Amino acid sequence: MNKTNAMRQLDKAKISYQTLNYEIDAKDFSGEKVANLLNLDPLETYKTLALFHEHDLYIMVIPIAKELDLKKAASEIGVKKLEMVHVKDLLKKVGYERGSVSPVGIIAKHKTYFDIEVNNHQQIEISGGKMGIGLVVDKDILLKYLNAEVKDLCQ
Repeated sequence: MNKTNAMRQLDKAKISYQTLNYEIDAKDFSGEKVANLLNLDPLETYKTLALFHEHDLYIMVIPIAKELDLKKAASEIGVKKLEMVHVKDLLKKVGYERGSVSPVGIIAKHKTYFDIEVNNHQQIEISGGKMGIGLVVDKDILLKYLNAEVKDLCQ
């Protein structure tokens, strides 16, 4: 199997991970379906969202079982308003397409935040940077590597 950019970045940082593979139709993609296919707890399975405030990019990593609260997240990180990066702009802005956005290996300068739910888990599953690949990583090591902050981001 070819390594994704996210996997290469973790390898370079000497961070261990477990690779999980699944098959899903891109038209039928959802985080909940991925968690079901991988037989994972939806609170330990994370989706990565890209948002903007003015010209600044922010990455929010939240459990697939939860929904991002834009107003709460903006308040938590100290900005007035957050807007989602449009799906058609994901590849250009972050280097990943919908369904494959990983918090590891994003091409643009950004700040990363994880929802407080992450504190309840030792390991979490994140996208491997390509649809059909998930990575299970130690959350403490990942948070440190990404220089990420934990905030109350969801409804």
